[in-house]
Amino acid sequence: MPTLDSGFTEEVELAGHIIDSLLLPKVLDEIMSQGGRFEILEISVGQRRQDPTKP
Repeated sequence: MPTLDSGFTEEVELAGHIIDSLLLPKVLDEIMSQGGRFEILEISVGQRRQDPTKP
């Protein structure tokens, strides 16, 4: 399905427990549901459950 490229770009930064809280997939789903595209520029995932994901 073709989409219009409006040329609009916005950078979003997430931090915290974005994977186990399901925040990351919710944000990505919202972007796609609005016809947008995303590119993950950088991600650092913690090794232990208490480690937050850092931008």
